Amino acid sequence: MDANAAHFDPRSDDVFGRIAGRYDHLCDVFSVFAHRLWKNRIATLMAREQGMLALDVASGTGDIPVRLLRKGGGPQRILVTDISAQMLAQARRKLAGADRVDFRTLDAHALDLPDASVDIYSISFGMKICDRSRVITEAMRVLKPGGAFYCLEAARIPFDPLHRAYLLYMDWCLPLIARIATGGDASAYNYLLRGVHDFPRQREFVRELEAIGFESVTFENLTLGIVAIHRGVKPT
Repeated sequence: MDANAAHFDPRSDDVFGRIAGRYDHLCDVFSVFAHRLWKNRIATLMAREQGMLALDVASGTGDIPVRLLRKGGGPQRILVTDISAQMLAQARRKLAGADRVDFRTLDAHALDLPDASVDIYSISFGMKICDRSRVITEAMRVLKPGGAFYCLEAARIPFDPLHRAYLLYMDWCLPLIARIATGGDASAYNYLLRGVHDFPRQREFVRELEAIGFESVTFENLTLGIVAIHRGVKPT
């Protein structure tokens, strides 16, 4: 598998630290507010799971934990994590006063957590900027047997002509919008564009998850397949 669809290395570019305070606004601009519906859907699915602990990796400003808490039920505690201290600070502010929540600065590639300690694992729009094999392997390690893996990420519209048209639109409009919204910070949209172009098709990602050992892997397309939610289960 391609190691990193967006060719992103946080050691060389602290883009998320730079845009942390504007990140929620940028998500609204880039997705025309659709990200709110996508994140609500994955939180709805996660809220149906049972367990002591949900781990949200690459949490950013904490959108998934916020929505999961609103749903009620689900895991008894949520561990909100991100490699960017600035992004995690935004999540702390957004979740201030919430119970059931803990925060830690963690790298999805090497989680400082015990084996088989997590009931639910989630990552939303972070997989495209990571080494997928390493991240999925870590997810498998920290999940308990029978634990559920969730990933919300860029996908491929099944009708190829429509997908090609979508990519042409993204290539044309996204740089222009992003330059205006970010004050010319090219990194803020270059990684997104690369990840949208190069992230594997839904069924290819299913095979990647299965190759690392996940079972009962399924996916759900959202907004024609612009994004998809994948779910897998660690064998018991």
